[in-house]
Amino acid sequence: MAGDWHKSDIKAALEKCGLSLSDLDRDSNLADGTCSAACRKPHALGEQAIAKALDVTPREIWPSRYRNDGVRLRPQPARNYRTTGGGRSPSKTRRRVHGKSHPVEHQVSE
Repeated sequence: MAGDWHKSDIKAALEKCGLSLSDLDRDSNLADGTCSAACRKPHALGEQAIAKALDVTPREIWPSRYRNDGVRLRPQPARNYRTTGGGRSPSKTRRRVHGKSHPVEHQVSE
């Protein structure tokens, strides 16, 4: 089974249809950034809007988020929420405690 489509492939396919992720948000009455977020992590409404615009099923775009019979995984596996690139590096992640900003160490277990 092929993997999930890359965000740039989704954007290119939409562009061929004369659409953008922002267009889909507006046309589907979704909050700004919903479809963009769906490219990176599970978001059912964003996935549906993108798939409908491309005339495919969401499972064809994100097989890791769906069972073989097309039913969406619930809950989503934790690995589906990990992003590659574009996120804040762990060294720059900070948390506010009692009004002061403190760095937060992250450990990713595989």
